[in-house]
Amino acid sequence: MTKTTILNTRPEFSSQPTAQVFEDSGFAVINFPCIEITATENRDEISAKLSQVSVRDTVIFTSQHAVTFAYQLYPLLKLTKENTVITVGTKTAELLELHCHADIWVPEKQNSQGVIELLQNLNNIKSIKLITATNGREEIQEFADSNSIELQQINVYQRQLPQADKQILKQIKQTDKLIILATSTTTINNLKQLVSPTTWQHLQNQRIACASQRITQEAKKQNFRNAINTQSANPVEIAQFLPKN
Repeated sequence: MTKTTILNTRPEFSSQPTAQVFEDSGFAVINFPCIEITATENRDEISAKLSQVSVRDTVIFTSQHAVTFAYQLYPLLKLTKENTVITVGTKTAELLELHCHADIWVPEKQNSQGVIELLQNLNNIKSIKLITATNGREEIQEFADSNSIELQQINVYQRQLPQADKQILKQIKQTDKLIILATSTTTINNLKQLVSPTTWQHLQNQRIACASQRITQEAKKQNFRNAINTQSANPVEIAQFLPKN
């Protein structure tokens, strides 16, 4: 029986660990990075914003990239037990622990909705520093606005469109039983730009694994026939969630 194939759209430097998780779980994998991660261009401005993080702030890191680039841009960033610190994902928390001694909250759902559900159970949130990438995280912004919470989004990195490998494009077009990994709406939009119209039509008929409800809605908007909401961007949890046939 032909294995179900994961179309691994994660950035190049994190694609292999992600691929290994799915291969260990019995899937075949095609690595096709749809996002390239780079540091933000306005480094001095972002460093200045990070220097203003205070103990009154609830600080949210949305990914491992957010931690890495935040401390590259401002190594003096200090978070203490007086801060409320939230990370999207256990791996993000583990990385952050190398830089600070704050108590770190990790939402059960490893996406924006999980962050919101956690915030709803916390008291006396005065201000939020959202450390993330350019674009995205509208759900957290809307939550802060509707609850009159001061929010400053600090974009420490940016996502760019990578170059597509022609041989991989040919392989994608010839592969059935695909599950596309979509951990952001940017992933879906970039994927559309990277493939031909005929390959895009082929992909629309495949399953797409979306890390949140918002991404699922974007997939449906892009006419994917079979969008699955995994409610997590963690590859281990996604691999456990997905059917293998």
